[in-house]
Amino acid sequence: MAGERILFVDDEAQIRKLVQTFLQRHGYVVTTANDGYEALLAIKKERPHLLITDVSMPNLSGLELTKRLRAEAATARLPIIMLSARKQANDVLAGYAQGADEYVAKPVELAILAAKVELILKRSKMAEEAAGVAPTARGQVCLFLHGKGGVGTTTLAVNSAIALASAMIYRVTLLDLSLEFPNAALLMDLKPQRTLADLSDVRIEDMTDDLFDLFIAPHTSGVRLVVGADRPELAELVTVPAVHHAIDRLRASSDYVVVDSAATFTQHTLAAIDSADVIFVVTSAHLASLKATTDILTVLEKLGVPKARVLLALNRTTASGLEADPVTRFFGRKPDVTIPFTRPFDDAADEGKPLIMTAPQNAGAAVMRDLAAQIAVAAPVTH
Repeated sequence: MAGERILFVDDEAQIRKLVQTFLQRHGYVVTTANDGYEALLAIKKERPHLLITDVSMPNLSGLELTKRLRAEAATARLPIIMLSARKQANDVLAGYAQGADEYVAKPVELAILAAKVELILKRSKMAEEAAGVAPTARGQVCLFLHGKGGVGTTTLAVNSAIALASAMIYRVTLLDLSLEFPNAALLMDLKPQRTLADLSDVRIEDMTDDLFDLFIAPHTSGVRLVVGADRPELAELVTVPAVHHAIDRLRASSDYVVVDSAATFTQHTLAAIDSADVIFVVTSAHLASLKATTDILTVLEKLGVPKARVLLALNRTTASGLEADPVTRFFGRKPDVTIPFTRPFDDAADEGKPLIMTAPQNAGAAVMRDLAAQIAVAAPVTH
């Protein structure tokens, strides 16, 4: 393995030169930075394959640098080796707690560093290859986005997930990423014992299948539910790496992972967008919602999301609102699916019994099956 880009961060010029020269002789492309701030600028300019950073630096320490990188969707999975003259167990654990993959003590033994670099890059390459294998090896991710609350996004996510699981006999998991005010469990009358916020006490590298199963709440429909957080004050405990890890694990054991997100472009939402095979943008027939939806579509375009992956759902949550033609003119396109105003949706939500299960013949339930079919067409699963 040679030619991989490595960024080495240390405030001591002599060490920077020593490590850079040594790694370049091993075939790596090595750039350097004096501190964490310089490293952030360098990473923004060009993302390396691996970051090696000292802990104690002026301006921005290696611990803070690692924390910031782990909080960003674009760099949450960047492999990081941390160097430090501190050898106490607490210092090592502090590095791992911020998300470091490996910890090397100073003074650095270059042979050991080279071995760890090779190991981590090999591990990273294997992970990328596993993520990029044919669709037969992993499930499809369907993300529900909205720009304004009250448009019934969670209702659509829950009912379409159940439609996929029942009518189409798929293995489906619903991931509720509305971290501060989640409602999926309420609509399904479930009480998950653990949420992704609890992952803050567990090293992701130590997570086993049996342990992760504790985070999954089964529903009578066959749909499995995973919740990000169940109380607003716990939302900040959900890390971006935890979201990536949850999606990776769920798509390995599901045909479809349906993700319900909040009405904000947080790093967690960006992580889900990055993983999504199809995105349903949900809007209502009211001007404020239409404007917010236009903003979402603009952001997705700027993020480089292919238009073919983005579908538009018009959910008539009230009996009033604009007619179909004005909505079409507003977006310059017809909605891919229109859900008629269906009062029983609210009754079903209050009872914690999804409409598609309690009233499968209802017009709203029929449209949910159509929506599920569109998901299956847009992101087909091959067995």
